[in-house]
Amino acid sequence: MVLVPYLLPFRYLICRCGAQAEVKQSKHPKTAGRAFYVCKWTFDTMPAAPCDFFQWIDGPDKYDPRIRLFPYHSTELKPYHQFRRWVPPPPNPPRMTEEEKQEAACRRVRDPPMCKCGVPAKLMRSNLGDPPKFTPFFRCSLKTHDGWPLCDFNEYIYGPMAMWPTEEQVREFESGKAPWPCVSSPSDRCKCGILATEGVVPSELGYGSFCGNAHGDYWEGRTCDWEDFCGRYDLLLKLGNTSEPWKSRKQQEIKEKIRKEYDVPIPDDDLLWGKIYQDMVHETGVEPEGLYARETIIKYWRQNRSKEKIGGSCRRRGSWRNKG
Repeated sequence: MVLVPYLLPFRYLICRCGAQAEVKQSKHPKTAGRAFYVCKWTFDTMPAAPCDFFQWIDGPDKYDPRIRLFPYHSTELKPYHQFRRWVPPPPNPPRMTEEEKQEAACRRVRDPPMCKCGVPAKLMRSNLGDPPKFTPFFRCSLKTHDGWPLCDFNEYIYGPMAMWPTEEQVREFESGKAPWPCVSSPSDRCKCGILATEGVVPSELGYGSFCGNAHGDYWEGRTCDWEDFCGRYDLLLKLGNTSEPWKSRKQQEIKEKIRKEYDVPIPDDDLLWGKIYQDMVHETGVEPEGLYARETIIKYWRQNRSKEKIGGSCRRRGSWRNKG
């Protein structure tokens, strides 16, 4: 369930706390899309005990177009006219056997489905030569100016995705044996349309989310350069207004802090300035110099770790990435 904006409705309720009630929409499989009133203090941190006021919105009021969902993140508020009322997805498609999936996949690869924009969808696969992390799926082939899919079309290679939990899963959720999935907001996805991976981002400027189509412990094989973490916008804005050499110095300070806090694996200095340094000079013909020569060698090591089989001892004490 997600809080929705409700702008001075024709008829609003006052809960037992004496405050105007909030409006939400249910995302429970059995009551999906149904709107209701609830005390706003239930979801706010208040010193007093939360109020248990609750009432379904029935009658003509349930069709009020102002009952709409917030966007994915509460910080990304948009003008009212950009909101869209949430409509429950259709029921789950019938289960398919492996033979039926293979037959349907071959057919759909030859004749891709149309996305909501009316164009053939694009097939997204895992990296070649690597164990598949996800089922190949179709998504919108058109992109916005900043690289995101133009519409939210998503279907498995063999057919539509299951949007609802099975009856067995619902019983586990209701009995408390398993937690309800995604009750607050959808999981982050990168520009590829793939579920993002949580951990230290490739720029090493923060801990957040990055392209989910990657493998290994060093962000190898990413199909896009998307990354996001708390405070990223403000940090990039601040760095953009900073001149050199203070900008590079600040970035290096942040990287060292993140590496120390999350135990990002880095080769020992003996290996870094020994074999890796020699390999880099031999291959590139350039000897790194200056304050950030070490960063240049680390970057080379990560880019060539798989190709050159560069291994060795790394300073690593814990887990810096959530494999989730």
